[in-house]
Amino acid sequence: MRRNVSSNNTAVDLNSTATEKTFEIPEDCKSEFIKAMKIGYYKEFHKQGLITDEQLEQLIALQNDNAKKAA
Repeated sequence: MRRNVSSNNTAVDLNSTATEKTFEIPEDCKSEFIKAMKIGYYKEFHKQGLITDEQLEQLIALQNDNAKKAA
């Protein structure tokens, strides 16, 4: 199935001379973002069989405990 999608990659413009835009996470959201990233990594490790169900649960609980202590 063909979709009506432009063949030009608008995400990367090699001829652009404009300054690069950066993405910054607000300070009040940074700890929640880091927690979510860590849990995502843990789930991926579990999916690949690198950690057990129990280890996954412990790591997620540890992240939740750390978030409560920081609050």
